[in-house]
Amino acid sequence: MTIDLEARRRQERRRNFYAFGVVTLFSALVGWNYLDNLFGFYAGQPPHTLNAWQLPLHALFYDLCLRLHGFAQPQPPPLLPDEETERRWRQRLQKWAGGAFRHLPDIVIVAIDDQTVRSLKQSGIPYPPMPRAVYGELVRRLHQAGAKVVAFDLHMNLPSHLGESDDQAFQKAMAETQKVILACRLFPERHSGGFIVTYEGPHQPLAEKAAGLGLIEMTVDPWDRAIRAATVAVPYRDEWLPSLGTMAAALWLGKGEEQLQKELRQGRFNGVPLPLVFYRIGAEENFEGLLFGALLLNFAGPEKAFRHIPLEAVLFPERNGLTESELHRLFEGKLVFVGDTSELSKDIFLTPVSVGFPGVEVHATLAQMLLSGKFLRLAPRLWTQLMLLLFVALATALIFWLRPLRAFPLLLLLALVVFALALKILDAQLLVLPIAPFLVSLAVTFVLSTAYLQFAVERHARHIRQRFSRFVAPSVLETMVVASEEELTRPRRMEATVLFTDLKGFTTISEERPPEEVAALLNEHFEIMTEIIDRHAGTVSKFIGDAIMALFGVPIPQPDHAARAVRCAVEMQRAMDEFRRQLAQRQLPELFMRIGIHTGELVFGAIGSKRQSDLTVIGDTVNVASRLEGMNKEFGSRILISETTYNEAVAAGAEVLVEPVGEVSIRGRAKPLRVFKVLGVDGVMLEAPLSVAADSPKR
Repeated sequence: MTIDLEARRRQERRRNFYAFGVVTLFSALVGWNYLDNLFGFYAGQPPHTLNAWQLPLHALFYDLCLRLHGFAQPQPPPLLPDEETERRWRQRLQKWAGGAFRHLPDIVIVAIDDQTVRSLKQSGIPYPPMPRAVYGELVRRLHQAGAKVVAFDLHMNLPSHLGESDDQAFQKAMAETQKVILACRLFPERHSGGFIVTYEGPHQPLAEKAAGLGLIEMTVDPWDRAIRAATVAVPYRDEWLPSLGTMAAALWLGKGEEQLQKELRQGRFNGVPLPLVFYRIGAEENFEGLLFGALLLNFAGPEKAFRHIPLEAVLFPERNGLTESELHRLFEGKLVFVGDTSELSKDIFLTPVSVGFPGVEVHATLAQMLLSGKFLRLAPRLWTQLMLLLFVALATALIFWLRPLRAFPLLLLLALVVFALALKILDAQLLVLPIAPFLVSLAVTFVLSTAYLQFAVERHARHIRQRFSRFVAPSVLETMVVASEEELTRPRRMEATVLFTDLKGFTTISEERPPEEVAALLNEHFEIMTEIIDRHAGTVSKFIGDAIMALFGVPIPQPDHAARAVRCAVEMQRAMDEFRRQLAQRQLPELFMRIGIHTGELVFGAIGSKRQSDLTVIGDTVNVASRLEGMNKEFGSRILISETTYNEAVAAGAEVLVEPVGEVSIRGRAKPLRVFKVLGVDGVMLEAPLSVAADSPKR
């Protein structure tokens, strides 16, 4: 029985192709499921169990991309730059990120910072809380400086602790300017075993004088309490309750509440569709929570990307060296947010770009996005799924082609390509490509591919190499890897060529020399001959004392096994001539080698007991080759081959130069065998036989 190697290779390719498909599809399904959970979360669906690790992992890479993207933004100039510096800054903003931050200079934050708190204390003004009359004075000064809208990120739901007159001072300022927006809140509360949604607006007399109200509730991610999106509006009692940033941007554009409501119902702002994501806030058992429509925040950088002006600089400009004209330069036509950034307020949040991001700047960022009409969007789902499938297929192909260890650096490079691609489309198209599903799918691909190759392919290949490496040439060994061990070791009848070698008089030499010298000499001889056998794709079956038994055509069939054996024998004798000269130079005894070769049928396989067996060959062909090796003494030859070997070698294309010896009788065979001395092959001639014929008994 012979092994059809081509069929075996085709079978292995089919098996690997099916495995490639299974690994690719399963890994892609893992990534697609991850994407579905992410899109579901941003659609306001309750988080699943797997979100416990999926969402934070997504946030990790999302934050890294957003941080690298945002930190490239041109930093704002000093508080009062010259006109040329201001102009260059605005020009850079127009070009950067497609103009997504072009309204950054139109928004100013008046901050109740630590400097303001100290200044108020020095002036005898109590804080906190701030007297409402101070806010009234601030509004008047901003109005005089030309501010277009003033939005307070301060929840004034209770009457002033200083009395009604304090509230009236603030009301009067708001009534005079008609440009002040106040904060309100919306949150769920437990009530009688259930939940009610509570609206908490500003103190009613203040609300009546305000130009608009805006929510200041934050959409905080539940797993790490970070802010990655800002509330645009919340559906409440058949209307959309806008956030502070939304209301401020609408008022700055001159839109009334009715027009704003109409646009929010259509999912638009200023004629531009809003790519809203939805957060469920306050979800508990038996309560699905409030659905907050939000926009992913396109941060212009870390905190203070907007111009921050201390409130005390507006109240006491003379202390800060500011003139009325300079205040006018700072605030004319601006959208002003007033918020508390001091350490006392604790209105500081974790964001992708900063661990201490003021809440008022979140509202300012949203307003800037609405005014520019440039929003971050999740990459289209189908487009993302196809891209993920492509990366997974490429990763699987690399692992199957190069094997896991060699492919691993390329997989890391592939992960970096995903990251670079996400940054590129974020900068160019403002599209958010979720990186985590890609990386998880690549990791699953690596694990599954490695497991398959390890247990289904590499394990078999390693076992074959370990078992056969000492018998066969490397070129034959790699061919054997595609066959099963059963096919290689199960005893079977094959046609092959057997080559026997023996050294003349080595027994006498071993008796006269120290054992260490004899072993070293024999090992040196075997090393030379084994390399030659390997070059001709032969198999070293065994070493018998100073003899070598080599096989051609087993365990892997070779159509030209006879020609290989003859060429190998001639090269071995020529190498022996060179080795003998080296021994003479080292003043060591001369060694001569005899070779016998025969071609015919034999049985090859694992022969032995259940406890111990060995790969070997048995049959008349082995016996004849051994007898031919011994007959070299009778004919004074160096290589004897049978007629069968000669005919098959010639038929395979070998130009064998021989000298007929005649027919000889072989013990154990009824018919005599025609035998030839080999003088050369393919134009390569052997030296004269010298004293090979003379020999003393060895055994």
